[in-house]
Amino acid sequence: MDMTWKDLAAKLPIQPCDDLRNDVLMDIYDGDGLGTHLILYHRESVDLTDEIQQLMGPEDWARWERSKKRRWGARCTCTNCGEDFTAGYSKGGIVLAEGPDGQTYDGYVEPGPDASVYFSGEAISCPHCWTTAAVTHRSELRHGRTFQVLQAEVINIDHYTAVMYWVVRRWQDADGTDTTVFVPNAALIVDTDGKIRRFRAEMRSGDIRDTVWVPCAHSRDPMQILYYSWEAESHRKVGGWTLAYGPDLGGHTGEKTALDVYIGAEGCWPGAYLHVWEKHPQVENLMRQGFEAAVVQAIDGLLDCAGTTADLCDAPPIPWADWTEVKPHRMLHMSKTAFREIRKKAWGADDAECWDRYRRQFPAADALEFERCRESIGCKAMGHLLEMVAAGWEDLTPIRVVQYLERQDVRTDGVQLLIDYRKMMRDAEFAENEETLWPRDLVAAHERITQFWSGRKKASYQLGFTSTFIKYRDLEWTDGELCVMLPRTEEELVAEGKTLRHCVGTYGEMHCSGRPIFFVRKYRRPERSYYTLQINMMNKEPTEVQLHGYGNERHGEHKQYRHKIPRKVRDFCDRWEREVLKPWFVAQRSRKAQQPVQPDKEAGAA
Repeated sequence: MDMTWKDLAAKLPIQPCDDLRNDVLMDIYDGDGLGTHLILYHRESVDLTDEIQQLMGPEDWARWERSKKRRWGARCTCTNCGEDFTAGYSKGGIVLAEGPDGQTYDGYVEPGPDASVYFSGEAISCPHCWTTAAVTHRSELRHGRTFQVLQAEVINIDHYTAVMYWVVRRWQDADGTDTTVFVPNAALIVDTDGKIRRFRAEMRSGDIRDTVWVPCAHSRDPMQILYYSWEAESHRKVGGWTLAYGPDLGGHTGEKTALDVYIGAEGCWPGAYLHVWEKHPQVENLMRQGFEAAVVQAIDGLLDCAGTTADLCDAPPIPWADWTEVKPHRMLHMSKTAFREIRKKAWGADDAECWDRYRRQFPAADALEFERCRESIGCKAMGHLLEMVAAGWEDLTPIRVVQYLERQDVRTDGVQLLIDYRKMMRDAEFAENEETLWPRDLVAAHERITQFWSGRKKASYQLGFTSTFIKYRDLEWTDGELCVMLPRTEEELVAEGKTLRHCVGTYGEMHCSGRPIFFVRKYRRPERSYYTLQINMMNKEPTEVQLHGYGNERHGEHKQYRHKIPRKVRDFCDRWEREVLKPWFVAQRSRKAQQPVQPDKEAGAA
């Protein structure tokens, strides 16, 4: 006899099972799955004196009193072990002594050969429990930090199958408190009619023990509803974790859903899968016939990569399955023989989607024929060939290409090699015949056409640098201390980028197409890189794009420190733009406007 929803709500638990709690807590505290342990610190005055000796006379005591002094140190707390300890203080971090094995030790110390500065955000080992923790100033946790994630688990309630959702909440504050609680959030239940019902948890008094489960009008997937977490972008995120094992669903309402197969295939969105099953019950047939990986990747791939809430979907589409059919081989448009062979191959979503494109482009295609090509060159290369065929390269059918590459013995990257060769040959307007389209030695033919284009492109590229220099050479200028110069060749631009450790070496095309690069250097040492300036000449008036020096004004082993552009460099560039660049630009525009319009020769002849 079916229970009423009120009776079923009364049977829903308010805390997860012990296996889930243990797995989650282990992942949080041992694997940093939800935030990290912290070494909290703040500046504090430290009293320093010499050590007291076993035997001390009056003079020794007087010397000991004089040795007392105070320094700024750091009072630290480890959120893992809760121990307080003292360390040296550095602006933006703490100083700890290090042993030969790299282990840190507490106590006041100043930076030196045996002590290092650890800045806020860096991970270190706690001197007491040796746990890795992040150095953090207490002021950053003045209002605490709350990390949250949804955790799902599948349970059976009488003969009903339910997916329970718990909010795993980790709280850290400036006092070193680090606690984790499990708060009931929602439940999805499969009823006897194959419908999905949702319940939400309502805490009447703020106490978890007073939780009441309330039925909802809509069965929306709880994991696709935005919720707060400190580390997430804009402090909002979706998704969560799923317990990888659960009860046997046999004899319960979830028996025909194949939900256990979905979770066993590492599916992380059980609510979304249940909505797909509710809409297309025959998805169970695919799940139990060897295509569970493809279904999981189709669902999870869409939801994991969702950039906005508009990209989310309670029942993600699986476009390569024909939902008008029930039998798996017909859902995939294969023969029974082909299906029996292919289901052993553990296809993913990309493979199934590629087969769907293949059969649409070649209606008479056989799935075993496709599988032979896919195993030979891979799914990604198959997709490239289908794109080429759709673009008009009709002779690049996968079957013919695979047979050709097997004779060439270049199946690895052979498809891209052939496509690149074909494109370069057509751009060069070479004759296309059977011998040139399918060369006897593809690698050698590709090398020849690459060398041809390399020589042509290099000559054209250098011509662009030369014409750019001629066009803007009047802008080279000096005030006696600094100077503005133009690069003559691409090699000079590349060398500038390598020396200053920024990306200007890749700006060759921009330099030759109206956004030139200028070198700002010291007048007495013009061969030494100093600063790099880029100007956009494509607007109504020239505008500065960027001015950067070494490392884009970042230095240090990990580029963790910033420095400013010297005032004299900034003033020099402003003066050059004001006194040289803009007058030159106005003069060029006026000269162009005064040039007479050339009459149309054909019109004149008429």
